[in-house]
Amino acid sequence: MINQKSIAVLPFVNMSSDIENEYFCDGLTEEIINALAKIKQLSVTSRTSSFYFKNKSVTAKEIREKLEVATFIEGSVRTSKKKMRITVQMIDTVDDFHFWSETFDRNPENIFEIQDEISLFIAEKLREHVGHIEIEDKLVAPIDVPVVIYREYLKGRYYIMKLDYKNSIKGINILKDVILKSPNFPNPYLDIHLAYVNMGTMGLLPAFEAYEKAQPYLSKALELDSNSSRSQLNLALIECWQNWNLKKAYEHAHKALEMQQADDIYLTISNFLTVEGKLDAAHNYLEKALQLDPYAAINHHYKGFLYYLKEEYTTAIPFLKKALELDPKLPFPPIYIGICLLLSGKSNEALTYFGSLEGVSVKDLTKLGGETMCYAKLNETEKCNDGLKELETYLSTALVDKALTFLILVNALLGNDEKVVDLITQAYNNHLPLILVLNPSPILKPLKTHKGFKDIMLKAIPDNDNYKQKKKYKQALLNKDEIEKYTKELEQIMMDYKLYLNPDLSLKDLASYLELPTNYVSQLLNLGFQKNFSEYVNTFRVEEFKERVLLEENKSLTIMAVAYDSGFNSKTVFNTFFKKLVGMTPNDYRKSL
Repeated sequence: MINQKSIAVLPFVNMSSDIENEYFCDGLTEEIINALAKIKQLSVTSRTSSFYFKNKSVTAKEIREKLEVATFIEGSVRTSKKKMRITVQMIDTVDDFHFWSETFDRNPENIFEIQDEISLFIAEKLREHVGHIEIEDKLVAPIDVPVVIYREYLKGRYYIMKLDYKNSIKGINILKDVILKSPNFPNPYLDIHLAYVNMGTMGLLPAFEAYEKAQPYLSKALELDSNSSRSQLNLALIECWQNWNLKKAYEHAHKALEMQQADDIYLTISNFLTVEGKLDAAHNYLEKALQLDPYAAINHHYKGFLYYLKEEYTTAIPFLKKALELDPKLPFPPIYIGICLLLSGKSNEALTYFGSLEGVSVKDLTKLGGETMCYAKLNETEKCNDGLKELETYLSTALVDKALTFLILVNALLGNDEKVVDLITQAYNNHLPLILVLNPSPILKPLKTHKGFKDIMLKAIPDNDNYKQKKKYKQALLNKDEIEKYTKELEQIMMDYKLYLNPDLSLKDLASYLELPTNYVSQLLNLGFQKNFSEYVNTFRVEEFKERVLLEENKSLTIMAVAYDSGFNSKTVFNTFFKKLVGMTPNDYRKSL
């Protein structure tokens, strides 16, 4: 069932011949997406999936099916020197009708006011149509830079978001000029950082070189503004991948999520959970990322990657192939398509696959490393040794991370445990992020009991489900700090997933989301919330009922129909609990409204 409080903003159409207006159209679309994403009760499709439909003719039905939203926005922009005309329409995807349309004739110099005004208009009209949502007085904060410089910034970001090398460099150079003119404007620093990281991640630049170039720009952006959601997300990434401090990484990521529900934040939290080996919880967060951005290649890749980690290799491959279909330049899926074939007993097929790779995959050692893994599995010793020797030549280059990764995996397949530990030790001593990536690897499972290997993994990631013994749960169960930690985590999960709408929700289900034994969650509810399971879940259901019973669309429904929609499955339980919590019967409450 599609969430009624869900919306997509399709790219605004440039109705002028001027290419400069194209930059503004994309910038306006992004700003409205970001503004609406600040509304906590609203599910907003992310940029990647919205822009998938740029310059494409689509129907309301297609948008509903492909993006799973109840509403979408489309618009156009026409500019002249003294006037800008923006037309915006809001469309219901179920009944395929335009329930709101507005034309804004504004001064082009008032860009920030225009963005805020349109975002607020959309939010207000959406509230009238789908029911109550909390809307702040301002959704788009004005930026303290001249409009002409902001337009140059939009131009630079326009080229960076094309994600290829030539346009990324062009965008970076434009943004460097923006920085010279407005050195205290944080956005261009963040976008130059993003451009270099994207190029390093996609193999368009050597990763080491790209991240080295990116770092000063991020540092300056954080110096200028460390409180935006983008800054908090970047701080989270630094704490995880550079500082190996997952506690702080989670803190920054959740701060970012409080400011804005975005797919890349959910994906990042999923990454952190994966590093710790908490694969079920990682899957839950990834599903939220996919819901917000179903056309992001990296989200599909990561779903395949999680199935690979769970050793469900045949299930993983279609998601990895879907990622490549959406973005053929993405360098990660080929690695895991080949490895999934290899580990599912199709060694010759895997060898053929790796041998057929071209372009970016050759640059990032996927072909060489993948073939060497296959030779290890096929017991072709001479070819395997040749591959290992060639991989070792890259240890003194910018490709050291990838070379070391494949050397570790090949030696693990050969059963050379001491060599693996030696290589892992080198990676640990040089503080290479590959330690975190390899941590949940199924290929390294045979080394779980190796003392040297386990010691390194536990030093790098103390809260590590992969290489420590399963917790021997203490009699006292959770301590005070753990109760505080899991209380926040559970509240976030309940808000994100609205688990209480499931009438069959059990204590065991809650425990699976937290990855704790059921006894612990029972204690958590008792000490953290002073409630038992029924009281805790039904409190959410009562609040949901109080919201739903106000909606115009529910005026004709019976009280129990609204109660069932809110997650209750018993009339007696609903009436009893509602009166206990609210102090009056549901019928009296409805009359009082």
